[in-house]
Amino acid sequence: MFSQNDYYDQQFANCTATSQRFSDIEFEQCQFIECDFSQSQFSSCRFIDCEFINCNLSDLSWNYSSLEEVSFKSCKLNSIVWGQVNWPQLALTAPVSFKDCQLSHSSFYELPLKALRMTDCFAKDVDFRHANLAASDFSGTDFRDSLFHQTNLSRANFVGATQFNIDIKNNDVSRAKFERFEALNLLTGLDIELVD
Repeated sequence: MFSQNDYYDQQFANCTATSQRFSDIEFEQCQFIECDFSQSQFSSCRFIDCEFINCNLSDLSWNYSSLEEVSFKSCKLNSIVWGQVNWPQLALTAPVSFKDCQLSHSSFYELPLKALRMTDCFAKDVDFRHANLAASDFSGTDFRDSLFHQTNLSRANFVGATQFNIDIKNNDVSRAKFERFEALNLLTGLDIELVD
């Protein structure tokens, strides 16, 4: 499907490449629209300033590919181990963003993704343990059954987020923003009784 090693300012639309392996390709300022790369593998590829829109990337293996300023909008990104990405060492902010995506059964374990944008997403059963997600924007995201343990969530925005179960004794939530009603979820690990 990809015959070249470098693509610049290209648009790929309605591509179907399931269970394929692509390696050593660089994409810069490319747009992927309604493509299906589910169960495929991008091995040692590089994505710079790219956009994925309405794509199915579930069960995708990144296999040491690098992502730099990549946005995902309305994509299926279920069952992905994000630790396989070759993340930049000194990034001050997360080099990826997610808007209106499905991220269920995925793992961000131990990743340093400060200022991550994950808005209006469905993130069921996602592993965020030991990750540094300081100053991230999680507004409007459903976190049902997701794991937070020793996660840095300081200054994170959870306004409009739902179904999160965050133990405030084992996670850093200093200066994080929560809606008043949903913030009651933060008290579940304290073994206290709430009375109206």
